[in-house]
Amino acid sequence: MNQAIIISDDQRWQAVNQCVEFSAQVMGARVQCAIRKTTLEHLVGLPLTNDDKMLEAYHSVQFDIEELLEQKLQQEDFEPNGEIIV
Repeated sequence: MNQAIIISDDQRWQAVNQCVEFSAQVMGARVQCAIRKTTLEHLVGLPLTNDDKMLEAYHSVQFDIEELLEQKLQQEDFEPNGEIIV
């Protein structure tokens, strides 16, 4: 668990964009983040076909998501709108 990154409990599945959106506190700043369905499937090792299971899958690999998020932050790999997508 990365203590420099604190993921908020505001995760929500966005079926239109096929991602789980969430926010994180990074050194005191709020950053909007998202994880693509394909990345989530890779992390859990299963195809995710049921929208109702997306948040459950997200929570099962949250520490892995934090590590990916940390890598993106170190690389300053932000989207044009300031969001980080893993």
